[in-house]
Amino acid sequence: MLLAVSITACGDNQAVQVPAPVEKTVDGVTLKLTSESPLTPNTDQTWVINVSQNGQPVDNADVYLDIDMPSMPMGQNKPLAKGEGNGNYRAQGIYTMGGAWSVSVFAEFAGKEYQANFDFNVPE
Repeated sequence: MLLAVSITACGDNQAVQVPAPVEKTVDGVTLKLTSESPLTPNTDQTWVINVSQNGQPVDNADVYLDIDMPSMPMGQNKPLAKGEGNGNYRAQGIYTMGGAWSVSVFAEFAGKEYQANFDFNVPE
């Protein structure tokens, strides 16, 4: 399920979408993905990933995204996330064109890998 909010850019009437945060819990680990950027093709995107286990933030995890367009192979797009503390990690990447995209969040710690998949529609 994808929820999005619209904001209007100053100076014009074109609406841009910044998706609402999405999260999934896998084996007691919650992976929350927040986009800080509008869904815009060929524009740098910034995501914040929050990793928590049983309600407690997880630091010192290896976190990365796998950004894929299922209908059209686009090559590898797997930005590494940098830890910021309190379970937060920041990654940057790009949607190379409009259409349906899948963003998989991976977090590895304590010898186990956790994964959550999220779908987004990037306007053309």
